[in-house]
Amino acid sequence: MSNLSVNRSEPEVGDRAAEITNLSPFVVRARLVFKAMVMIFAICILTQVFLAGLALFWDSAQWASHIGFARLLIIVSILILVISFIARLPLSLRLRSAGLFGIIILIAVSAKLPSGVGYLAALHPVLALMLFFGTVSLIRKTDALKEEKK
Repeated sequence: MSNLSVNRSEPEVGDRAAEITNLSPFVVRARLVFKAMVMIFAICILTQVFLAGLALFWDSAQWASHIGFARLLIIVSILILVISFIARLPLSLRLRSAGLFGIIILIAVSAKLPSGVGYLAALHPVLALMLFFGTVSLIRKTDALKEEKK
């Protein structure tokens, strides 16, 4: 007989539903902050792409704002990673948060590569796409975690 057909009145030790309902108010607030930070991060990525577009198609002096805004992305990604631990998120979400930070590092490295390895530097926008879709995926996984709680 599978566990799905057994009617349990009390959760077993390590049961996910019991763990979620027993979260402290601090952790619940931290999860809300986490989701807000990830949403802000997605908006920041879109802003960063807009700044790159300005530099490419309007005024090349805008590269300075694109580079400067990248520093904000690094800070926000570090905050997301730290908050994922404070919010006691599942390991998969913590790893995704760390992955966002890792992609940011790879983007910074690809931007500094010399022209001799231009094919590797061309990964810069591809990594930016990965960063954006990874962020959207993290937002969805956070929503799914909230739905699991109900």
